[in-house]
Amino acid sequence: MNKAMKRYFLIFIMFFLPFVALAQKEYKLEGQSAKERPNWVESSDPYLFIEYKAKTLDDAKNAVLKSLKNQIASSVATVIDSESTTTTETDGSDFKQETESVIKVKVAKIPALQGIDLSKADIYWEKYYNKKTKEYSFDYYVLYPFTPFDLQELVDAYNAQEKAINDKIENYRNSLDKINSVEVLLENISQMKAMKEVHKDDLNRVSQLDIIISLYEKYLKNVYIEVVENSNRNNEGTLVIQLMHGEKVMTTKSLPQLRSECARDFTRKHSGDQIIITFNTFDCYEQDDNYVEIRLTIGKKKLIKKVNINV
Repeated sequence: MNKAMKRYFLIFIMFFLPFVALAQKEYKLEGQSAKERPNWVESSDPYLFIEYKAKTLDDAKNAVLKSLKNQIASSVATVIDSESTTTTETDGSDFKQETESVIKVKVAKIPALQGIDLSKADIYWEKYYNKKTKEYSFDYYVLYPFTPFDLQELVDAYNAQEKAINDKIENYRNSLDKINSVEVLLENISQMKAMKEVHKDDLNRVSQLDIIISLYEKYLKNVYIEVVENSNRNNEGTLVIQLMHGEKVMTTKSLPQLRSECARDFTRKHSGDQIIITFNTFDCYEQDDNYVEIRLTIGKKKLIKKVNINV
């Protein structure tokens, strides 16, 4: 364990909530969870000691558990902040060191921390009656075992969680040019926007996601419809189309909407990476403007292709 961790741990275990339950003259002790107050109420090293005053046992228990998790999160955040480098380089971009408060928010989401309860703790409480207000209250004491080993386990869990998130974000960036499905592009954008909401307190991470989302949206804007075949035999027309991005063929599960002033009886179906469109041209005449308008929606973008047909 480094010096920063040792120094913080000593400070951490000595921290007390500002709720001191002193029996005053107007208070009468009416019950307690044990015959005698445990010695650990006065000395808790190397444990976490928390005391709280509340009107009910449930209120006290909930408040103590919340405070316990908050203290542990603060401890982990301080250790991580002390060990982190000034900047982190990711794909050529420098991101400033995260503040301890941001780290603390992220630490609170670690499953290991969320799963902390009072099952391992020693608990002692005293019930008091206020003669002046005629109300009852409880002094609630908790001794929770929390060693440097426990602290390091949570630090490791945080680092593993952060690595998994960073790897996922980096994978979004690196896989963009390898994706040939419009639906996968749209799904990745949706997932990244959801990640932004989850990590909205982390401005560096939000900035990373914004950059990658903009790359995806720009990529989609450059997708276009290409006509592979345009034929008409005995008034039976056929169009074969595919989506393209540069020289790369893209796929989609969607089928286009079709419009024409003369062509009728349209059919549409997927065939591999292509879409085959058939129609009849009985009502099309040479002197007319004979065309089929193809419309395909990709996210917020509408692709429109007007194809002249031979009659």
